[in-house]
Amino acid sequence: MNPNLKDISPNSSRRQILKTALTFVTGLTTTSLLSFLIPKSTKPAKAIVVQKANEFELKGEGIEIKYSVLNGVPQLDYKTEKISSHFSGNQIQTSTTDEIYDTLVTVIISKPPNFNFILGNIVRLSLFLPDINIVLTTDERAVQAIAILATQEVEGNLIRGVPVPPTSYKTFVLKGTARYRR
Repeated sequence: MNPNLKDISPNSSRRQILKTALTFVTGLTTTSLLSFLIPKSTKPAKAIVVQKANEFELKGEGIEIKYSVLNGVPQLDYKTEKISSHFSGNQIQTSTTDEIYDTLVTVIISKPPNFNFILGNIVRLSLFLPDINIVLTTDERAVQAIAILATQEVEGNLIRGVPVPPTSYKTFVLKGTARYRR
């Protein structure tokens, strides 16, 4: 909205009629009326800076997970009553999705030491992290994530021909905090 009516030509009878009507109805000039109607702030504008969360601390159902990406290096700590593991760098696979959960993080919790001759389990942890934007003036935000433990039995060379049971899955809903760290 333009307070001095530049969009209407100065010699236009329409402009003169509008000015006269506004002055008659309000007792104000056109410029002062429009200035009155358009609110002006006396406070300086503040920029709100947001960053994508790069650190998550999650807990639930006997699991604690801390995942972060600092200086471009992913780190993941996984704890239960029986296991405490740390993963870093290329031990962690990440991919992004176009769904609600933006990042899929996967690590191998355990595997047999020698795939050729030993039966055992491969246990993978997949963590679905939501895309969370953090306002930099705020320390953290509450977050909920999903973790899936997939256990696959491995068949070694000693027992060829024995059917391998399918992978079993256990799903966990984890709650915690997301934050941005520099």
